[in-house]
Amino acid sequence: MTGAAGGLGQAMRARLKANCQVLRLSDIADLGPAAAGEETSRVDLADEAGMLKLLEGVNAVVHFGGVSSEASWATVLQPNIIGLYNLYE
Repeated sequence: MTGAAGGLGQAMRARLKANCQVLRLSDIADLGPAAAGEETSRVDLADEAGMLKLLEGVNAVVHFGGVSSEASWATVLQPNIIGLYNLYE
């Protein structure tokens, strides 16, 4: 799950964990300690190499990362455009 430190990510963490053996969580913000059956990583969506490593062995992605409110192009470009591209690659 990307964006795991955000409001939606925090709300979904326990619910998603109930449906998988290992829940891999990522964000650029602090995720707190990993619970049993969780892996946490601080990875920027715009970091192509970091995203490729994060997604190794992953069967599904729940994508909540990025800037979720109105912001300048410079603010949303990296996480919302480049980051989404990296996620799909």
